[in-house]
Amino acid sequence: MRFSRVSPTFPSVTRKSLSKPALLKPALAATVAVLLAACGGGGGGNKKNLEEAYTVVGQADFKTGTAASPSASTLRSPQSNVATNGTKFAVADASNNRILIWNSIPSSNGAAASVVLGQADFSTRTAATTQAGLNSPQSVFISNEDKLVVADQGNHRVLIWNSIPTASNTPADVVVGQDSFTAKQVDLDGVDGKPSARGLDGPYDAIVTADGKLIVADTNNNRVLIWNTLPTSNGQAANIVLGQVDFTSDDDDDEADAMNVPRGLWSDGAKLMVADSGNNRVLYWPNLPQTSTVKASYVVGQTDFSRNTAGTSASSLRNPVSVSSDGAGFYVADAGNNRVLRYDSLPSSKGMNADFVYGQDNDSFAASTANDENQDGKRDDNPSAKTLSGPTGAFVYDNNLYVTDSSNNRVLFFNPFATP
Repeated sequence: MRFSRVSPTFPSVTRKSLSKPALLKPALAATVAVLLAACGGGGGGNKKNLEEAYTVVGQADFKTGTAASPSASTLRSPQSNVATNGTKFAVADASNNRILIWNSIPSSNGAAASVVLGQADFSTRTAATTQAGLNSPQSVFISNEDKLVVADQGNHRVLIWNSIPTASNTPADVVVGQDSFTAKQVDLDGVDGKPSARGLDGPYDAIVTADGKLIVADTNNNRVLIWNTLPTSNGQAANIVLGQVDFTSDDDDDEADAMNVPRGLWSDGAKLMVADSGNNRVLYWPNLPQTSTVKASYVVGQTDFSRNTAGTSASSLRNPVSVSSDGAGFYVADAGNNRVLRYDSLPSSKGMNADFVYGQDNDSFAASTANDENQDGKRDDNPSAKTLSGPTGAFVYDNNLYVTDSSNNRVLFFNPFATP
């Protein structure tokens, strides 16, 4: 029943000893030994089996989680999956109204970014509706052709740069969802408050498939839009809508052909996953839809469609925000449970169990407290290399897992498994 509204292709990886804690890179052994000796967080010596990050960006160390003044090395409520092509590295620094780009993947804690988009310099954070400005950007993505795509939520648009900018404050080349770079209309062309094929309302995520399709989570319209080719002109209309019966509907529901506040996306061009946040689930299409209104085949986080209950277990989710895959399995940023879940295979049935958890004790899926290293159910005074608070991104690339730990104002780097 409906109610009115109130990437790149990842390399295949051979997994080894996945049920055990992940192995860290040898070069990091000395650093990790020091970290393991540290107590971290609130009191008590009740050490639990939590996975440990090896690098942090946005903070100078693992025990700091506060939002500092904007600079080249700080973050404030970063959102969604990071973006990387193996060299460049980018983060949507939402509350600073900017995108930060590192010219190489950071290898030290608190590393400074090289380029800022949305601001004239690293020390300002003003929202703007211009060709170079941003207003609460929620995601950033780098395509196989090194195009940069940003879901600029506060301006109800998606911006496209035809190449990854190498200079700060570089203006975008194309805008989707608006006819011009100075407009911020909700639901362009919409009639009587309804959406259209060209308009957007608070988009949260935007990705590009290996064959050049643009996919956007049009969050407040409870739908996902697909452009069959990456737009080259402003205000171009979408070709396919999922989650609604047509381009002018915006109802929310929990059926296989419906959505409620979708936020995160992953696709390799052949398959599609959507983090359907308001329904506490992830939807999976083993074949990327070629026409509108195609139903999802499988659901994760619920035992079946027509359910949206939040939970804390190996088979349930609470406000999942993002999803990504390495082609063998997938990861979900389960924000409401302050954890990231790893599934070691792609869905082939409904309501599958997760295999591993980050941010909580990986011997149990029942914990959900933020920044709780000793797992006593109480929030610690400080975060650590093992804890999470409101994670909004879980991006796997080249045998590394990058977790956007939003409420701790940082991104954590994990080595989720070792190659044989």
